[in-house]
Amino acid sequence: MSALAQEIDLLDLAPFAASQEYGLFKQLRDQDQIHFNPEPDGPGFWSLVCYDHVASAARDNARFLSGHGTQIKNRRAEGHGHASVHNSDPPLHGKLRNIVLPSLARSSIMRRQGRISDICKALVEGVGRNEPFDFVERIAIKLPMMVIADVLGVPADESEALVDWANLMSDVRASNEEQAEARAELYRYFRSLSNHKRRHPTDDVASALVAADMHEEALDAYFMLLTVAGNETTRFLMTGGLAQLSRQPEDFVKVAQDRSLVDPLIEDMCRYVSPVTHMRRTTAQAMELHGAQLPKGAKVVLWFASANHDEKQFADPERLVLDRKTNAHLGFGLGAHFCVGAHLARLETRLFLNAMFDAVSKIELLAEPQRLPSNWFTGWTSMQVRWS
Repeated sequence: MSALAQEIDLLDLAPFAASQEYGLFKQLRDQDQIHFNPEPDGPGFWSLVCYDHVASAARDNARFLSGHGTQIKNRRAEGHGHASVHNSDPPLHGKLRNIVLPSLARSSIMRRQGRISDICKALVEGVGRNEPFDFVERIAIKLPMMVIADVLGVPADESEALVDWANLMSDVRASNEEQAEARAELYRYFRSLSNHKRRHPTDDVASALVAADMHEEALDAYFMLLTVAGNETTRFLMTGGLAQLSRQPEDFVKVAQDRSLVDPLIEDMCRYVSPVTHMRRTTAQAMELHGAQLPKGAKVVLWFASANHDEKQFADPERLVLDRKTNAHLGFGLGAHFCVGAHLARLETRLFLNAMFDAVSKIELLAEPQRLPSNWFTGWTSMQVRWS
């Protein structure tokens, strides 16, 4: 490995905040091997950055475990209680995943299409034309918050607090104490909601989870996962995807005029943005991995964002490409831990884009969007735009 590649520290958030991480990933991919990254407060971790390497490990949940945590740090969003479906391995993972799959299946999600469409139209119509506004504040935060509240069964006027708690839970800069406080607030809220749903069940995910008669801590962990994943990833997908589409005005016009291009656009937005930058796994046994000897219990980080920009897999990876012949992106993960909310994220984004193209003929990016300083999520805190 070159001396320059050895100096790359993927714990340094500055390149991510400046949207410079893809240059670092390319340097690492060019070595065609895995990269060891020291940790100041841990044993260090091995990074997989090439598409084939990441995809192979994501499929192999027998050798690469999630139950020890999926953040680089040895901590889980749900704390030290019952594991979430996200931070678990078979057979527990399958049991937990099957509880919510029917409620998030395509057929179930499509029944909510009308309500989600109304939310999208109202948000688009609520923004003035020919005047600057913050897309993140006015639309990208609100849409996923309102939709996941509807899906979970949270009253609309109580949904805003969920975003604040979710933000803290996914902030890699937050202290353990700050996250513990946010976690306690979120658990307190959902325990109250669960008691209500036991008495008054309705057609929503909260009622389905309560009906599964899980242990209270398992229920806590499930609500935590759905709140964080349901809010943040779709917000980042829409913001980053729309920012890049605004840089490609000829493609904006193409999609506006031919709505059959909306779905392939969404898939390439998932690839290009990669809302979940990475997920960590832990080796179940000692192994040789792409030329390196790893002990049992080693941290292995799957950099989905790097894999999705691997030029060996995707031609012209730094642009949105509407007519990719194949697009086997890893934006929703791969294998046993493929995102259970993928149908919902795609539907939200599709309905938003169609509502926007119905009402807007041009979008201008007034300044470069402000990145979230995170190496876990590819996100933005602000994006100033103008619609006409």
